[in-house]
Order: sequence, then structure tokens, then C-alpha cells
Amino acid sequence: MSRVNGLLLAMCLNGVACGVAAQEAYIAAGLGSSNWNFDVCGTTGCDRSTSSWRVAAGYRFNRIVAVEGFYFNFRCARSSSFLFDGETCGTALGVQALLGYQFGAVDFAGKIGLAAVQSDFRPSPTSFDVAAVSRNTELSAGLMGAYRFTPNLALRLDIDIVTVALNSDGIFYSKGADVTTIMLGVMVRF
Repeated sequence: MSRVNGLLLAMCLNGVACGVAAQEAYIAAGLGSSNWNFDVCGTTGCDRSTSSWRVAAGYRFNRIVAVEGFYFNFRCARSSSFLFDGETCGTALGVQALLGYQFGAVDFAGKIGLAAVQSDFRPSPTSFDVAAVSRNTELSAGLMGAYRFTPNLALRLDIDIVTVALNSDGIFYSKGADVTTIMLGVMVRF
């Protein structure tokens, strides 16, 4: 029983140490690349990698927990097959909880949240597919790492995964892709 009490005491002391001094608001922006995980590619293949950008505003409650609102622009990826011939573009607006820790000037966090994703399918001129736009609520997850150059300015690396789908029931979709983004940017704290 003494090990359990010791562990509880350590958690409480860590919670006190993570308290008021770590509260801060921040904004972040990044540029990077999106990799679309298409399941179908035709004879001419797919153009799965696109440029993308992200902006976010958040609030860190303590050294462990933060909440962040974000906007992604995934740009457009192209697929050419008889099932999916055209390009799909995507944007996402959402909120994520960040759970992590600060080690000196370095921050690490895991991210999980929900995103309102807009998917826009534009068929190629020779396609039998029709243009479609859909809006779905999707789960978003990722990792964040940051290095603080000054107390208020940091270099930030984000890796996120979001589903961009035209017809989704939350688990299965036939036209769309899981999009993995890797972005490098800056974070300014207030």
C-alpha cells in the first residue's frame, strides 16, 4: 500500500509543480506537406503528396494539458482510376486536446480532437464521376514537438492525421483518404 501512496503523492506534487506558472495563450502557424493515403490508383497513378498549411490558437492550462483550435488547408490530391478519377481537396476546422510535457526548452505532446472536414471532389474531364462536396465530423490525432528559442517564441513541428472523405459514416468511406500532414512552423506565446 505504501507504493500506491507514494505514487499518488508524486502525482499530486507533479500537479502542484505544473500549476499556475505554466498558464499561457499562444498562436501557431506552419507550412508543410500532406500525404493522402488513397486506396485506389489507376494506370496513370496518383499524386498523393501536396503542400499544406495550418494555423492554430490555444491555451495551455499547465505543463501537461492544453486545448487548441485549428484550421488546416490540405490542398488537392489527384487519383486516376475507374473508381476515383479526379482530384480531392480538403480543409478542416476543429479543436484538439494536447497532452504532453515540457522538458526545459523542449515541449512534446500527443493530440486528439474533432474536426469539421470539408471535402471537395472535382472529376477529371474524362471521368464518369460527378463533382461532390461533403462535410463530415472526423477524428483528428497527432503529435507536436516544439523548441523554445525565447520564452515566447518557439519552432514547432506538427504531425497530424485526419480523414478527408466524400461519403463517410465515421468508420468506412469509399471515396477519400486518411491525410497525414507534417508541418514546421512557429509558435508565439503570450
